Amino acid sequence: MEIKKKLGLALSGGGYRGVAHIGVLKAMDELGIKPDYISGTSAGAIVGSLYAAGHPWQDILDFFIKIDLFSFQNFTLRKAGLFDGNKIGIQLGSFFKEDSFESLDIPMFIATTDLLEGKTRFFSQGKIIPPIVASSSVPGMFTPIEYNGYVLCDGGVTDNFPIAPLQVYCDKIIGVYLNSFSKITKESLKTTKSVVNRSYSISGFQDCEAKFKDCDVLIAPHEIGKYEAFTKTHIKTVFELGYTEAIKELSKLDFS
Repeated sequence: MEIKKKLGLALSGGGYRGVAHIGVLKAMDELGIKPDYISGTSAGAIVGSLYAAGHPWQDILDFFIKIDLFSFQNFTLRKAGLFDGNKIGIQLGSFFKEDSFESLDIPMFIATTDLLEGKTRFFSQGKIIPPIVASSSVPGMFTPIEYNGYVLCDGGVTDNFPIAPLQVYCDKIIGVYLNSFSKITKESLKTTKSVVNRSYSISGFQDCEAKFKDCDVLIAPHEIGKYEAFTKTHIKTVFELGYTEAIKELSKLDFS
C-alpha cells in the first residue's frame, strides 16, 4: 500500500502583510492542495490557526479586514507595551470550538519568543489562544504574554520562518515568506510604525533566507516589501500578491 506523503505549510510573520497568506490559501484551495501540518509565526500563527480550525479563506480575510490591532480599545498605559494583546485574544476566541490545539482539524505549531531564555519556544498542545497572542505581540507595541511560567512575545524575534517542526513530520514543505528586505530612504522612517516595520523586515532576515533552500516550494512575493506591515491600507493589494505568487509557484509542487 502506498504511504501518503505529508505536506507542511510554514507561514512567516508580517503584520497586515499576513493577508498575503490568505491569498496563498485561496490558491491552494483552487488547486486542491491541503497541508497535513501548519507552522506559523505572528500573522502566520493567526492565519494558520484559523485555517487549521476549519475556517475557509474567505472568513479569515473578513476577520483581517474587520479587526483593528491598533484600536484605542486595545490601548494600555499600565503594561509594557502600547496595546494589550489579550484583548485581541478575546476577539479570536469565538473562532475556535474550544481553546485548545487538540480541537484543530490540522495539527498546528506556533512559534513564540521566550524573553527570559532568549530563544524560540514552539507550542502545539494545550491552550491555543495564549500562544497565538504571544506569537503576535510585537515588542514595544504589544505587551508580552505570561503563559505557563514563560514571558513570551512575537515569534518573529527569534524565528520568523518556522519550518523546523515541519521538517520532523513532513516530506514536502511549502514556505510563505512575507518580509522581503529592500532598500529605503531615511525620509521614510518618520513614524513609530515605519520604524517598527523596518525593524521587523531586518529581524533575522539572513537566518530566514538560509531556510529557503529547505522548502520544496517558496512563495515570497517580491513586491510585498513596498507595503508596511502595520497599516491596513493595502490589504486587497497584498492579498492579490499572495494569490498570484502562489498560483505561479505551486505548480512546482511535486509529490513523486
